[in-house]
Amino acid sequence: MSSTVMHNQENDSMRIAIIECSRDLFAKYGYKKTTMEDIANALRKGKSSLYYYFKNKEEIFQAVLELEEFILFSRLKEIVASDIKPKEKLSVYVNTRMEIISTLQNYMRAMKEDLYNSSTFFEKLRLDSENEERRLIAEILKQGTNDGTFQMNNVNMGAMAITNSLRGLEGHLFQSLNNMDVFKT
Repeated sequence: MSSTVMHNQENDSMRIAIIECSRDLFAKYGYKKTTMEDIANALRKGKSSLYYYFKNKEEIFQAVLELEEFILFSRLKEIVASDIKPKEKLSVYVNTRMEIISTLQNYMRAMKEDLYNSSTFFEKLRLDSENEERRLIAEILKQGTNDGTFQMNNVNMGAMAITNSLRGLEGHLFQSLNNMDVFKT
């Protein structure tokens, strides 16, 4: 194996370690209270070594949110691609989505603290997430329309309505979990 390939693998494994460690710290203390020093100490590295892999704490947090988004959508795509009947598939999708989101503490915290409005990255992540969700739900609705399970004139409007409803339910989920001290430190 060439030294360049080995160097890239080392870089990748260190980036992954930083993201995973940061994910835990952000979940425990929140974005605002977690420092680069905290991340470096948890990794037993010098703070300056983090800057080799990431420009700043925001870039690390972005990588954490991208990982959590990947976790969510990987599972949801599996459900959409499954052989489950459309009516049950929609139910499994909604239940699984809410269960997974409740475990993605950084995503939930970002939504709760309204961090999405603080940068174009967060706005793009939110929009991309909404578009992907609409696409996935539209696929379930198309399957159900094609086999006669659902009777719908406009699948895209139905997908938009369901997506907006799910986003609205998140607020209640965040509120319940907040009342259970999930976000308190």
